[in-house]
Amino acid sequence: AFRPPQFGGANEPFNFPALPWQIGGVSVAKILIFDEYPSIRNLLAEELAGEGNVILSIGRAELLRDGIATFNPDLAILDLFLRGRFRWDFLEEIRQQEPTLPVIIYSGYYPGGDPHLDQVDGFILKSCVLEELKQCISYVLRQPDLAASM
Repeated sequence: AFRPPQFGGANEPFNFPALPWQIGGVSVAKILIFDEYPSIRNLLAEELAGEGNVILSIGRAELLRDGIATFNPDLAILDLFLRGRFRWDFLEEIRQQEPTLPVIIYSGYYPGGDPHLDQVDGFILKSCVLEELKQCISYVLRQPDLAASM
């Protein structure tokens, strides 16, 4: 069974081997997933890795900065709704660290009208059907200057 890299345990180091980022002539996207729920991280990781992407799954906020620096993702999928509120400060830290990194918020809660939504490349409400998320990922990855134009 597929086991994506899981980071979120105590004192786990980030150590990524050099990978060929072209597999069989197909470009591979490196996607970082941040969600506090392991079941959601695992579902997304398995589905997206099954399409040929390389996945880093993170469950603890304090590991997010190091994960981005070490993994150097092409895209981040984040659920910033933690413990009853949106943690936009995480998005601000990501934007300071990697201003051009495309970010999709994938959450069960919609912060309608929040100006922070202007800083992301997509927002998808969580669902058991992942087609909408996959379509958003495909669109964002085809738009190389989308995040840079913000």
